[in-house]
Amino acid sequence: MIFSNFFKAKWQHKDSNVRITAINNDLDVSTPEHAVILKDLLQQDENELVRRTALLKLAEFDTFLNESENNSNKKIKEFSQKQVTQILTGEHTITLSSDKKLQYIQTVKSLAGLESWLTSETDTSLVIALFDKINKPQLLMSLFSQKPQADIQHYLLKQVTEKSQLEKLLKKACNDAVSAEISAKITEIDRLIELPKSISKKAQLNLSKFLALTDIADYGVMVSKKEPLLKEWQTLTSEFDYLTEQEKTVFIAKHATIEIQLDKLFALKAEAYQQQLIAEKLEQDQKDAKVFFNTEIAKISQSLTTAIFEQVEVDETLFELTFTSLMQQLNDSVLSNGDKGHISKALKQEQHKLTQIPLIAESVTDATQLIAKISQLALPTNNQEFNERQPIFTDWLEQWRSVEKQSSGVLPESITNAQKEITASWNKGLAPFIADQKSQLTQAQKKINELKRIISSGKFNIAFGVFKRIEKIVEQLSEKQKLRIQKDYDAVSEKMAELSDWEHYIATPRKQKLIEDIQQLVEVPLDNPNDQAAKVKEYRQIWNSLGHADDDVERKLNNEFNEYCEQAFAPCRLYYKEQEKIREQHLAARLAVIADVSAFSQSYGQEPVDWKNVDVQLNKFQQKWQSAGEVERTKYKEIQVQYNDLVQPIKKLLRAYNDENAVLKKALVASAIEASQSEDVFAAIQTVKGLQNQWKNIGYSGVKHENKLWKEFRGVNDTLFSKRDDLNESNKAQQQTLLDQLNTQLDDLQTLVKTNESVKDLEASKATAQTILNQALSIKPVNKKFVNKIETSLKTIDIKVSQIHNNKDKQTWQAIFTVLENVAKDDVSVEDMQATDDFNLLSTAWKKRLTDVMQQPKVVDRQEETLKLEIFAGQESPASFKAQRMQVQVQLMQEQMVSGNSVDLQASFISWLQKGGINETDLTLIERIKPIYC
Repeated sequence: MIFSNFFKAKWQHKDSNVRITAINNDLDVSTPEHAVILKDLLQQDENELVRRTALLKLAEFDTFLNESENNSNKKIKEFSQKQVTQILTGEHTITLSSDKKLQYIQTVKSLAGLESWLTSETDTSLVIALFDKINKPQLLMSLFSQKPQADIQHYLLKQVTEKSQLEKLLKKACNDAVSAEISAKITEIDRLIELPKSISKKAQLNLSKFLALTDIADYGVMVSKKEPLLKEWQTLTSEFDYLTEQEKTVFIAKHATIEIQLDKLFALKAEAYQQQLIAEKLEQDQKDAKVFFNTEIAKISQSLTTAIFEQVEVDETLFELTFTSLMQQLNDSVLSNGDKGHISKALKQEQHKLTQIPLIAESVTDATQLIAKISQLALPTNNQEFNERQPIFTDWLEQWRSVEKQSSGVLPESITNAQKEITASWNKGLAPFIADQKSQLTQAQKKINELKRIISSGKFNIAFGVFKRIEKIVEQLSEKQKLRIQKDYDAVSEKMAELSDWEHYIATPRKQKLIEDIQQLVEVPLDNPNDQAAKVKEYRQIWNSLGHADDDVERKLNNEFNEYCEQAFAPCRLYYKEQEKIREQHLAARLAVIADVSAFSQSYGQEPVDWKNVDVQLNKFQQKWQSAGEVERTKYKEIQVQYNDLVQPIKKLLRAYNDENAVLKKALVASAIEASQSEDVFAAIQTVKGLQNQWKNIGYSGVKHENKLWKEFRGVNDTLFSKRDDLNESNKAQQQTLLDQLNTQLDDLQTLVKTNESVKDLEASKATAQTILNQALSIKPVNKKFVNKIETSLKTIDIKVSQIHNNKDKQTWQAIFTVLENVAKDDVSVEDMQATDDFNLLSTAWKKRLTDVMQQPKVVDRQEETLKLEIFAGQESPASFKAQRMQVQVQLMQEQMVSGNSVDLQASFISWLQKGGINETDLTLIERIKPIYC
């Protein structure tokens, strides 16, 4: 037994120090046998230092990794894990390739040390792999700031969906591309938020237009407008997934209801519309058939015409077959009987033309001769030539019609054009003579009828003058026209011959009687001078109409009548003399008006022109001019010219101004009509309001335009405002429906909040409430009562979240001090303590801090740190520490004045904790500071 112990290898020695020396000096890692021994020592040796020495001797990543997971000694496991972490973070002499690190990340089960590695790692692929492995979304924000690399930030952005987070990240973007991606995602979020509103608005507008179809009387118009609305609705329904189920259901139900209503309303009209389509198709088929047959007939006519002019032999059999085929097609066509008759007649005419080709050819020769004949005859230049040559032209036209009929409409175009030109030329040349003779004939007929009336009334003297004019007119008439009035002319000629014999016999007694009447007027004048003058004038007219008296008394009677006329008119001259003075006064008044107009015309042209004042002044001048009284005729004409010369330029400018205003107002009316046709009624109303302001700034447009334009403009405005009122009512109903929906959602949310105890659930409820608030605020006018209700719910959620956080903080602090008390009492080991509920309740950071404290054997004095905590918290210290507390407080005040830092109770406690290990003497101190945090 003694020798067996004596020959054992040093690495098997009982003394751990000998084993450690053997590991360092005698064992070589490169030797396989030694490597096995080292691994056995690492995994089985009872001494921790021996195992650690073997581990460091092996110094391989895989070994560190394996022992960090499988070694039976806890401290070796922790040391191995530390080595693994240092290797991965580049703080070790051993280095790994990126592929090896990626492989490690993919296979590792424990997450210990990965967060610190993630913080220091710079390789993009490793950072992304670590982030995915750790799988802590809360690390994203800090990692985004710590890793200003485009690939990393692009990757992280894919996992961010909240707008608030994106807005924070936008400030930390490493380049423009990342900023652009963040902005794009924010824009897309905003779009998705607004999308339901946009879809809802479009759907409501589509339904409104769809419902408006029920007001259309014409089924065809309704169908043409319905089709694009249905296509638009199909597009909208593909986006209904963005709406709530209730909104989606309501819209679909409304559309179905309106469609049923349309089908029911237009059931009868739909059948009539189909009948109309059939009728329209028949009409179009008939038009096409007409075009076809007319084209075929034109081709046949052209073929026959070519054969006639070019003297080509005609294949009558072919033509007859063509006629037969066309007649058959005509009978089978959809044409009406009337159209068939016309086309059949045209075909028969072409058939007849086929049999008349020799006669048609002869007619061409005759037509050519007629053109040559008339071309040699000149147009008339006076009435005599007209009377001679008109019959020749009329006879030529008759001959032409006969030749044209014989030609069956196939005369050469050059001949027909020549005939049309000659006919037009002669008609134009004869027209003045025909019009003149027609006028003379009409005048002769009127004069003969006038003469008959004059004779009947006994105005024989006038009758002789009229008859002489009739004789002159009749001499200018053609023989044909003379025949038309010959009977009446002979009758009045015979009557005038009789009157010539009776003139002297009738005139003498009448003139004598008229002298007696005017003598009576001289002796007993009328009271009114104007009546007196009118009576004298009347007697003079009668005298002139009586004709000649007997030759022996004619002169005497004329002298007596003239003398009595002078005597009867004498009182009138005095009256007219007085009137002349009054006219002079009127003339002065009118001249004053002219002077005023002249002065005004020199001043109104100054800019800017007050056109309203110009209009007012012109009306005043016109009133003064019209009320100025009568003026002598010759003078009135002269001053009237002066007045017009002054007024007309002003009127012209005023009229131009009014016309310009009318043009501007017509443009406003057109703009208002265009705006009223917009689908956005509210935008159209804003436009029209602007147009109203423009209207006010435009001046008067004249009597002719002002009222008419205003009625048109006002009508468009009224129609548009009526549409707005209807739309407001519709929107109001929609808004109320939406408010009811939101109120129901809020009530359900409030019920859910009462039962929620999870911060995550409460935050989700808060986001929902905020969405409801945003929707409520978008409804104009805002329902303040409902908004207040939502805001109250938000406050309730915040209060509950705050309470949960406070309760959690209290639980955390209670657990921390419970663990500390247990540690101070030395009741539990590290492993047992880590298995307690209080310890597991804590966060990773607190677990690490408490574990570190438990592993520190050093005993320290925490009296001063305890006093600092009591001073920071404003808590009283035991009376025995009063003097020491005063010194610490003075020291803290000096430090505070220098640093200016604020007090952080949690950081101060951590500093207190990390002073060193905890033992039973610290229980009193723990009891003193525990009320500060619990």
